[in-house]
Amino acid sequence: MENEVLKMYEYAEQTIEISLVKEEEIPVMLELMNTIYQELPDKSWFSMDSEENLIRYMSTSGFALKAQVFGRDGQGKLAAVFVARTKELGEENHGKYMNLKEKDLERVAHMEIAMVDKKFRGRGLQKKLMEVAEDRLELLGFRWLMGTAHPENVYSVHNFQKLGYEIVAEALKYGGLPRYVFCKEI
Repeated sequence: MENEVLKMYEYAEQTIEISLVKEEEIPVMLELMNTIYQELPDKSWFSMDSEENLIRYMSTSGFALKAQVFGRDGQGKLAAVFVARTKELGEENHGKYMNLKEKDLERVAHMEIAMVDKKFRGRGLQKKLMEVAEDRLELLGFRWLMGTAHPENVYSVHNFQKLGYEIVAEALKYGGLPRYVFCKEI
């Protein structure tokens, strides 16, 4: 069964398709994520979760999106992955930075992971994936979309800001790494 394409757009004679990741595709997503992480020049920009947590985020406590780039030859290449976390946030719930009431914390979703293969950077994939995720999260009834980015990771910081997210806190997270905490109310 083919993936339902949630968004399709053209970029420099290529077609980019964004679709939900199916459970059987999770191993391929993990492989892509590990490859991208290994190539990062500054590992402090990204906090890599355990494989067990990543699988949980993409299946039972959230969802994942993938971007595939198709050339003129029709061959698709996996270019990026995005993970939104919607459940089991617990003490990690970024809504606590906003002093949200307990009942409102259930309406917080985390824009957890955005990773783009270096061969496909500069095409707006992170932004497009986040836009598709935002639409889905709004339909699911979430009100506060939150995420983090290393202050020096200008790419992620700018993507959050372009999409209307505001910095609501600066904190040490993920074992003491500096992070901006972003929020967008929808």
